[in-house]
Amino acid sequence: EDLAGRFDPQHPEELREALESGALLPERSESQQAALARLETMLATIEGWVDVVTAQATTRLPAADRIAETVRRRRAVGGPAEQALGTLVGLELRPRRIREAASMWRAITDAVGIEARDGLWDSPDLVPTAADIDDPSALITRLEARARGEEPTPDEFDDALARLLSGEDGSGSAADENSDESGPADDGPDERPV
Repeated sequence: EDLAGRFDPQHPEELREALESGALLPERSESQQAALARLETMLATIEGWVDVVTAQATTRLPAADRIAETVRRRRAVGGPAEQALGTLVGLELRPRRIREAASMWRAITDAVGIEARDGLWDSPDLVPTAADIDDPSALITRLEARARGEEPTPDEFDDALARLLSGEDGSGSAADENSDESGPADDGPDERPV
């Protein structure tokens, strides 16, 4: 409102500066901040994986080091897309976080191999989180346990879900209440219009 009150249409450069600085954008809510943090983590996770895979794929190229340095410099400066996302959404890809993600992917590759590493992309539930980037050893421990055929240790959510499905939570199982051995009851023809 303040900007709208003092905006002079005779000076459009003021509007351009306000747009570029993000002054026209409202403050982000808590849920938007959380979504932004998840997006930054996902992008760092992807960029880190790309770094590791590219480094492995280009080991025999004579210019591999120069290519990697060019990519690092481009990331440090940021291109127009990064700048637009930074202004509009507040998204900032931090090179340090990308390096941490790449380090996590290298540790995973060293511990469990390429196939298990790339298997983390098979489901959104498996994709590494910010906590995994911060502490790759916990993720590696889970992956090694899975490779040995061990079931993961149930957490509080798993226990609550098991109680709910077994009817131990006091509400009974919805599946048990709505079914019988003879199948669904036939109440006659369906009267709903087609």
